[in-house]
Amino acid sequence: MAWRRRRPEARSGARGALALLALALCAPGARGRALEWYSAVVSTEYVDPQTNRSVRSVSESGRFGESSPKEGARGLVGVPRAEDRDPEGCAPRTRFLVPGGRGAAPWVALVARGGCTFKDKVLVAARRNASAVVLYNEERHGNLTAPMSHAGTGNIVVIMVSYPKGREIVDLVQKDIPVTMTIGLGTRHVQEFISGQSVVFVAIAFITMMIISLAWLIFYYIQRFLYTGSQFGSQSHRKETKKLIGQLPLHTVKHGEKGIDVDAESCAVCIENFRGKDVIRILPCKHIFHRICIDPWLLDHRTCPMCKLDVIKALGYWRQAGVTLSVKDLSPSVQPAGSVTDRAWA
Repeated sequence: MAWRRRRPEARSGARGALALLALALCAPGARGRALEWYSAVVSTEYVDPQTNRSVRSVSESGRFGESSPKEGARGLVGVPRAEDRDPEGCAPRTRFLVPGGRGAAPWVALVARGGCTFKDKVLVAARRNASAVVLYNEERHGNLTAPMSHAGTGNIVVIMVSYPKGREIVDLVQKDIPVTMTIGLGTRHVQEFISGQSVVFVAIAFITMMIISLAWLIFYYIQRFLYTGSQFGSQSHRKETKKLIGQLPLHTVKHGEKGIDVDAESCAVCIENFRGKDVIRILPCKHIFHRICIDPWLLDHRTCPMCKLDVIKALGYWRQAGVTLSVKDLSPSVQPAGSVTDRAWA
């Protein structure tokens, strides 16, 4: 059927749209840039003043800054002094509390995220001769760390740890407990990002895919609707035609019947002579045929096979706007030329 033949076309249109989206995703630059970053292994050690036992913890919980050298560092932990009320370490004159620190011993600055840029924090600690700077994330981020951009800070090691880890160490240092921190290089990570331009390109491709798919879907259902309507109209028309053909007179051939020579006359459809007891259909033009031969012919052609007379019109019917009307139903001004209302062919 016609609408079924168009299904593969609709599928090919959808496949083409999907191919367009795949091309957009695989196009050069669609994947954007790749961010490479390294985790940091953070080790802390201190002596519990209540039990006088050494407490040590190691976890790969840190993240190196983008401009930080990927190398280790070690030192006592120092935090901004409480009286300076600058836990973020942003003020240029920020002083640090380093329990157990003596002279030029290496130490690690631990400051909170926020208040100023990463670069400002690192430079403030570097002016105080810190060997490394550790930032701990904001409380709302929980155990997560974030990438840090701090270009122009030299060769000082910079990492970020989670908020719980940072606060744990800050609380110890503020209690004047010396905490030694060791920073080591962890695992290399590669994270892919889609650039903004690529997002726009993919979005346009997706919208185009949806428009093409919708257009094919509309086309498909329009064709199906038209086909269904035509099939319904065709079946209805054939039903009407079959009913009108049934009005044509039938006759059973008998030997010796006047007007019909069964030995000489033949059906023009099957080219066989009429025999006794054959059922024949008599058309308005007086041509005769086997009923089983002429009825299917008239359903398809409506005309006499011999003289081409329109049998339906000859019966006094006219098909207009998809409806079969009797000539009597039409006004004289719209009756078809050559219509016969008085059954001149009968």
